[in-house]
Amino acid sequence: MNRVRSLIPVAGVILTASLGINASVAATTQYSLSVPPSALEVGCFGPCDCAVNLNPTYGSFDLTFLRSDGLYSYYAVERYIASFNNGPGAVSIVGSGQYKIGGEVALTQQMTLDVQVWGGPVQHLDSGVVPVNASFPKIHVACALHGFACHDSVLVVDGAPIGTAGVPPSGHLSGIAGVQPNPFRGTATILVDRTQPGRVEVAVFDLHGTLVRRLGSFLLSGAEPLSLQWDGRRDDGQKAKAGVYWVRATWPGGSEGRRLIKLE
Repeated sequence: MNRVRSLIPVAGVILTASLGINASVAATTQYSLSVPPSALEVGCFGPCDCAVNLNPTYGSFDLTFLRSDGLYSYYAVERYIASFNNGPGAVSIVGSGQYKIGGEVALTQQMTLDVQVWGGPVQHLDSGVVPVNASFPKIHVACALHGFACHDSVLVVDGAPIGTAGVPPSGHLSGIAGVQPNPFRGTATILVDRTQPGRVEVAVFDLHGTLVRRLGSFLLSGAEPLSLQWDGRRDDGQKAKAGVYWVRATWPGGSEGRRLIKLE
């Protein structure tokens, strides 16, 4: 725990007031963090090779609609509160920030968070503008302290609404149901669950969006989930480097991705 504190030691700054929005009349939805994959990850990312220390984050946050400019919808992330255990204990992380989702062609998202770990100084985390990897109003995004540098601290936020008042309903709530184990050595099992029948393509990408491995194209009946395995190799048969990857399931009209970490 001391290691986490020293690397990313957030009192929340509620952005709603500074933007002149009346929070009492804005549509607010409470979110619950899903564990896994919600976690504070500290270690090597991208091409660097070292262990990643994961600290699961149990907690919640509020998402308040602010405005739309026709291209993006903007939300305030408020009262982000998380701890490193699922029982009684001190709050480990607090903070707030902003989230936007939209795009001209493909759906993209960005989350910024100003967080404080164990009462330390406020630090700014940013996901950058990245593809949407969950069916909104579900949110799955990773925010980095140093832009996913070789050695970085990354807060993975995977949340779903506890109540959906004021948040548009999702077109579907299925896709990638899980990745186990994560992080993994050797082989990871990927569970794809679609309630509607149809064809699904599954592939693994690196953090830059480059295709690493095609896992296949499958015709699902919608009755049972599909279980796949990735052996950590690229399409050319060579071992992929240790690091962070995305596994993505794509079907007509939608897609969903999950972040996974290869340890060796």
